[in-house]
Amino acid sequence: MSLQQPPPHVGATFGFMGAVGVIINIVLFIADIVSDGMLAFVLYRQAEKATDETIKATAMTWFIITICIIIIPMVILNIFSLLWYWQNKVCLGHYCVLHKMSKSQVVMRVLIHILLLGPLIRYIDIMRYGIKMQQEVKEVEMGESGAILRRTPKGEVHAVLQMNNKPARGYNLIAQVISRDTSMLDMMHSFLQDAPQLIFQIYLLFRSPEIVTGSSGNMDSLTIAVQVWKIFLGVTAISWSLVSYQDELRRSIPKEKLSCGATVVCLLWRAAMIASRVIAIATFASTYQKDDDSTAIFSLPKRNNEGEVIVSFPLITAGALFVHWLLMTAWIHAQGTNFCVGEQGDRRPMLELPYNLVIGAVHIFCYINLKDTPSRRRMVFFYTLTLIENSAMITVWYIIMQVMYNEWFQIVMIFSIEALWVLGICSVIGYYAFLHPDKDQIGRSRNQASWRS
Repeated sequence: MSLQQPPPHVGATFGFMGAVGVIINIVLFIADIVSDGMLAFVLYRQAEKATDETIKATAMTWFIITICIIIIPMVILNIFSLLWYWQNKVCLGHYCVLHKMSKSQVVMRVLIHILLLGPLIRYIDIMRYGIKMQQEVKEVEMGESGAILRRTPKGEVHAVLQMNNKPARGYNLIAQVISRDTSMLDMMHSFLQDAPQLIFQIYLLFRSPEIVTGSSGNMDSLTIAVQVWKIFLGVTAISWSLVSYQDELRRSIPKEKLSCGATVVCLLWRAAMIASRVIAIATFASTYQKDDDSTAIFSLPKRNNEGEVIVSFPLITAGALFVHWLLMTAWIHAQGTNFCVGEQGDRRPMLELPYNLVIGAVHIFCYINLKDTPSRRRMVFFYTLTLIENSAMITVWYIIMQVMYNEWFQIVMIFSIEALWVLGICSVIGYYAFLHPDKDQIGRSRNQASWRS
């Protein structure tokens, strides 16, 4: 009979870099909320300043859409957050100190979630339990070996809350706890709110210059500055959420954490790829043909005066992304993912399909390795596909819109999309070749393509 392996929370730690990561998450979350408020304000102000009724109505539509992109994902996130708090009671049992709070603490958390600030209290929980885990230690006599430091039972409880994945075989503990839940919420926030907001704001900068510049015809630098800041912050937030989630997965296996250098290169990889993708999509969506309404978002196909059928490019973009989503979902399903498994490790197809649908939507923008197996071929397939799609989108935009913009602007746009993609590829190659925590094992592998996330 084999010896039982120690539970995974035994190796849980919370040091300086863990605290820095939590602080960065808090800063990004607050900055995202502030930028959302500023963005809604400047767009509403543009609508109020407009003297032309058509421009005013269109600007108000932009404002309403922006508000919906802000509010709806936050409502979804906070509902999931509350549900996961409840599920922790079932998952952790007597370990779950989250459900041993006073009534005032419970009410406070519910109110914070009603205010759509649930992720913020989760970051504070991570910091609080991490610090308590490190503080709850005492000296234990080990005979001739002398005294050593060991966590107290209370410290072990806080250690469990720091873990974020299924335990080793033999332990009836599913630690769906704060750390994993929060990293998953970050991912959901990035792809439900930040990614659509990025595309929409870039789209506005292209398609509605009369709204951006205002009715007076003078450039409204505040509106443009807020939109550009939101775009930059969105790319940063998405990239950070991806890297944080990757590090959480490594911590849960457990594997060696990412170094500072690896984290920086991973951020560069993700940011470059995300920026290239969203700029290509938004630029393509901003294209409009003769007799097409340049301010329309999703207009139905119609005939122009010559009898030609006109389909708005936002509608074409939605169709292209829908096909990409179906392709990615089928591809992910074919990989045989096992995210939704039963207590005995049996696969649950009815739950796995919704998971594949959600991850398929994530793969509209970026690649995530879903299995701890060699991923080089999968990455080559995905990034080649996105290169082809991005290049096709910017080519169509150039052909149709070349009379609308000067040559230098067109060159800059094309170069930016392609250069960002190349920068992303160089970053991912550099990461796996020199900075991956398991690079030595990868180098010794018979299959030199054993790239793992």
